[in-house]
Amino acid sequence: MTKRFALLIVLLTVWGSMLPFKPANAAIYNIGANGCPANTVVGGDNLVQNGDFSQGATGFTSALTDRGAGVYPDDSNGGGFSIQNGSVVYPTFETNPYIFGRPFPGDVQRDVPAANTYFYSNPSAANYSAGNGRVNLWTQVVAVAPNTTYNFFAYFDNLLDPVKSANGAADPVIELRVNGTSVGTTVVPKTPDRWVPIQYAFTTGDNVTSITLQIDSLTNNTFGDDFAMTQINLKQCVSGVGAAKYAFPAVEERRNGQDGYRLEYLITIRNLGADPVTELQATDDLATVFAGAEVWELVELSVVSGSGFTALALNPNFDGRTDRELLAANQSLAAGQTARLRLVIWVRPPAGPIIFSNRVNITARSGNVVVTDMSNPGLDPDPNNNGDPKEEEESGATITIFSPYRIWVPVVSRGGTG
Repeated sequence: MTKRFALLIVLLTVWGSMLPFKPANAAIYNIGANGCPANTVVGGDNLVQNGDFSQGATGFTSALTDRGAGVYPDDSNGGGFSIQNGSVVYPTFETNPYIFGRPFPGDVQRDVPAANTYFYSNPSAANYSAGNGRVNLWTQVVAVAPNTTYNFFAYFDNLLDPVKSANGAADPVIELRVNGTSVGTTVVPKTPDRWVPIQYAFTTGDNVTSITLQIDSLTNNTFGDDFAMTQINLKQCVSGVGAAKYAFPAVEERRNGQDGYRLEYLITIRNLGADPVTELQATDDLATVFAGAEVWELVELSVVSGSGFTALALNPNFDGRTDRELLAANQSLAAGQTARLRLVIWVRPPAGPIIFSNRVNITARSGNVVVTDMSNPGLDPDPNNNGDPKEEEESGATITIFSPYRIWVPVVSRGGTG
């Protein structure tokens, strides 16, 4: 009996080893280095703690030695990292320094604010040797939800002056990893000299409640691997909502005994993703837009109906001054749906030249995440049709210009306000 039982255990063990491999609970599914999939955008809160290093060298581990805040982590003293604040120039002891650090300017497309603080990385030869050519710069364990798509991204700046360090200096080679899975390596060049985003999208598997995020340097060369990183983010990939605002040519119109102009706008709002968006709201601050006018008046706010447009309920109290919300509460758009509003303003501009610059701000909820957008000029919230309306080339104010000669000139402004 004992021999038969032992044989049964052996057979079960061998048969079990032949079963298909089952991924561990910590499995992730690699989407790749292009960020969130098509028709989705990053949204919600950043799940990384102290990703901008404003709290100093806390909340993460590193294979590098913390040399202290605001110092030059030179190779001759073992390299390491240092949290910097603001603009810096190193080496301070040289007459012709060649390392320049600067604050991060922010990224509107991914809803990332500016940051003055950043991680200055400068591994030593001993660091690379200990890691067989790889040095772990930053690691953090982050809580996540199962079966959810995320984008892991951060910003990097090659600190070497592209001219002074042109002779043989290496460019940093960065790798992002999630639970040991790599998106591959990315080179941070000296030219163009700017902050570079590196990103990695993935979907968590069943029962996954935490993951390990990791940033490594694979430069394996101490001559030129000085770089900065900041605003390390982990955000969900969700359905985006976009807006566009189109201005018709101004038409002269007399109103209340005064000469002025009728300005008519079309506001287009579209759900660009595959999931519905709820709690949709659009705001238009007309008081700020027309602050330079002698007089202005809201004439009409209405819904454009017809084929292809979903009717949204309007806010009857909208006046563009004290109440700037165009829509009633609890509005929603199903996947791919588009709504359009008509906004008519009467304005009496001053005698001199003036520019009226206007943008509509959109907020909505996609799942449990709030998404936003600012309108771009025209009728299409997403002209390149990739599902992300927040790209730099799809952002700008809708502008009307009045000159002393009463000539209206429509122009596109990139990065305007209003």
